[in-house]
Amino acid sequence: MPRRRRKFRWIWGLVFLVLVIGAVVMIVLMNNNLFNDKTKDNGSQDSNTSQPEEKSEEKADENKTEEGQQSEEKAPQYDGESPNKSETLTGLITYADVVDNELVIRVNIDQFLQSGKCNLAINRNGVTYYSQSVDIQESVTTSTCDGYKIPVDQLSKGDFQVEIDLESDGKNGKITGRVRI
Repeated sequence: MPRRRRKFRWIWGLVFLVLVIGAVVMIVLMNNNLFNDKTKDNGSQDSNTSQPEEKSEEKADENKTEEGQQSEEKAPQYDGESPNKSETLTGLITYADVVDNELVIRVNIDQFLQSGKCNLAINRNGVTYYSQSVDIQESVTTSTCDGYKIPVDQLSKGDFQVEIDLESDGKNGKITGRVRI
């Protein structure tokens, strides 16, 4: 019987050694991102097989620049001229919804502004039901209105037109949208 126990110990030791070597190999492969690169290459090979030879050569050139060389030119954030050079302020209502009996409105401004005002007016059929003014807050490359939280009991149910007049450093702009309460 003692021999049999030694044999099982030897087998378990071998299994343990194989598992440790496998774990080390997996860690090395994951640190070198070999798994991620193979999945990207397989996707690009599948798309190249269905295209004519001319296009597949163009794709091969693109893949070479992606893999080996980083392009020194970076894509501009916006197409065309920088929004900071514009004479009018522009932006977008990024969020408008009722949360805990308050109408919450968030606004993003395309330009980088360090100060200014956002003047909100909520209208229906030419009648202003609510107005509020908040400060403009600077962000990294853009700006935002400080945010609006309007108690729903100050508005009736239905569709409203939202108008936000922007004012900063002698520049003006208007952002419009719709909200349903």
